[in-house]
Amino acid sequence: MEKEKNSDELFTERLKEYTENVAGFRMCTPKDFDTLAQYVFNETGSLLSPTTLKRLWGYLREKEQQTPRLTTLNILSRYIGYIDYATFCKYQHTGSECESDFLTNNCLQTKSLIKGDLVKLLWQPNRCVTIQYIGLCMFKVVESKNSKLSQHDTFICERIIENQPLFLSNLIHENGNPVNYICGKKGGVKFQMIAK
Repeated sequence: MEKEKNSDELFTERLKEYTENVAGFRMCTPKDFDTLAQYVFNETGSLLSPTTLKRLWGYLREKEQQTPRLTTLNILSRYIGYIDYATFCKYQHTGSECESDFLTNNCLQTKSLIKGDLVKLLWQPNRCVTIQYIGLCMFKVVESKNSKLSQHDTFICERIIENQPLFLSNLIHENGNPVNYICGKKGGVKFQMIAK
């Protein structure tokens, strides 16, 4: 029984670590927990209070450590791209992820965009690229911060899946030959539509 308890604690610690990696910051201040609660709500549509998150991270000084609720663990697992906590634990238990799984992440189908639409892409450690839809699943880079992509680069992309790597095909980088490119290889990419 003790071994099982240690496994549960290990999985919970890993879940917190992965959550911080996806969020892009460590849980150090009360504001961090407020921000994470908002990120989780934006991604999953489920509410977790900052107090619940503080309790899970051990930020609150409590006499007795409480076992986290399964609902909390499920929501955080969905936030980092798993179906639920049991699925997350299964991957941790086997030591490697399955070759295939269902994705429940938000997805932007580029064919639903209108020419001129702007999308902001964010990935670790501090990449921020704004792209403009120019039609036929093609985009042009409008602004690039801390990324190898440059302004005026063009590429083809059929869909952007939240918290997954983003594959760009036929990237014309600085007027060079077409190449393929991957953004957010380890932690995935977040996207935001920019109002005109």
